[in-house]
Amino acid sequence: MLRVALVVLVVGWFVPASGGECIGLAQPVPGDVVASFAPEGTYAGHWGVDFAAEPGSVVTAPAPGTVAFAGSVVDNMAVTVDHGGGVVSTVSYLGALGVRRGQSVMAGVPLGLSAEAHGEPVLHFSTRIDDRYVDPGPLLGCVWVVPGDALRLVP
Repeated sequence: MLRVALVVLVVGWFVPASGGECIGLAQPVPGDVVASFAPEGTYAGHWGVDFAAEPGSVVTAPAPGTVAFAGSVVDNMAVTVDHGGGVVSTVSYLGALGVRRGQSVMAGVPLGLSAEAHGEPVLHFSTRIDDRYVDPGPLLGCVWVVPGDALRLVP
């Protein structure tokens, strides 16, 4: 868990009005989580979360980064953003792409439009840290950190 917290600090962005830093990932669409992270074994299960999203909903970047992939895998359009520090997020089951590989994006920039996943109006969202899938749930939302709150000088 400590590794996750340290890596998330790397992808934080500064919000001047608060006097601190917002760390974490924003939801790529505003819908509720309708399917949780539930991996099973090496390949089975659900390796991300699904958000309710009507087809055609705008899907946005959850944090700043560089588009590492934007295209189709087995007839499934997806966008992967490398946020740095080993943190990568992917949005899947898109109906349209709005970015290209190599493009820099800020949090909230449109990545594409949602479609359907498995016949349901949802968007699949997954996160990896150092190439290992992790539950995106604990990384979602804004945690405010004031510089200096966690730092102490040792005599």
